[in-house]
Amino acid sequence: MVQSLSKLEWFNSKLRKNFLVPDKNQFPKFTGTSYDPTIFAIINAAYIVKDKLSDFFRVVEPLIVFDKDKNILKIDNSQSEKIKEILFHDKMLSDLTLFELNPKGTEHLDVLRQLGAEISDETENIPAAGSNAIKLKNWKRGFNKKYDITFSNGLMDENSGIKYEKHTAVFSGLELYTLFANITKKNGFSIHSNGSVISSLYETFFQFIGFNVIEYFRTNDENFKFTMIMQKINKKEMNFDEFFYIYNELKRRWPTRYGN
Repeated sequence: MVQSLSKLEWFNSKLRKNFLVPDKNQFPKFTGTSYDPTIFAIINAAYIVKDKLSDFFRVVEPLIVFDKDKNILKIDNSQSEKIKEILFHDKMLSDLTLFELNPKGTEHLDVLRQLGAEISDETENIPAAGSNAIKLKNWKRGFNKKYDITFSNGLMDENSGIKYEKHTAVFSGLELYTLFANITKKNGFSIHSNGSVISSLYETFFQFIGFNVIEYFRTNDENFKFTMIMQKINKKEMNFDEFFYIYNELKRRWPTRYGN
């Protein structure tokens, strides 16, 4: 059978507001962990920020292969080592500041640093759960700057320990999204993967806190294995009282969506 699309045409067809979204289970394997879709999105974001999307195609082009059985082009993530040399040379994350709340290990942070990223010291020091957890009532004690890219992995989930007092996982997760919005620069990106509170159903809420949802997609077949990419569209900062009011108004209108 004849290949119908060129690699560049396929690449452009997969872009969602300049983010390349491969099919599930096809994300390049940088660490072999659940962080790989997040790392890929962060790298993509860096090429967008630097206005070098054509260079991003040059990076991923070696991974785009033709599947003869299905007569389609796809990402061959078993070839991920081929693009690491290009990425380490480009160091597209140089001069970009990143923050992650509640990282799981440091291997992914090491990869991002090798790509030039400046990882906030607070990434490994600010607790997301427990009596000293960062919340909207105390967030300014932990942050004195804003970041180009903020992200989380497995944090926005009912079993991650973010629930506190009598609040639900949805309430607690949306409070943390508000914190992320507060510390993300205007036009910066916030990327979140793997959790039950990662959903485009909350898009109305995200608009209130200054986030525009760019894409929401499944990364593999397991439960709650989604990634959501958002962009901060203004300089708004929201305090707890404002958040509490908006949350309860939305809960009143959509009790099932916001009340669980």
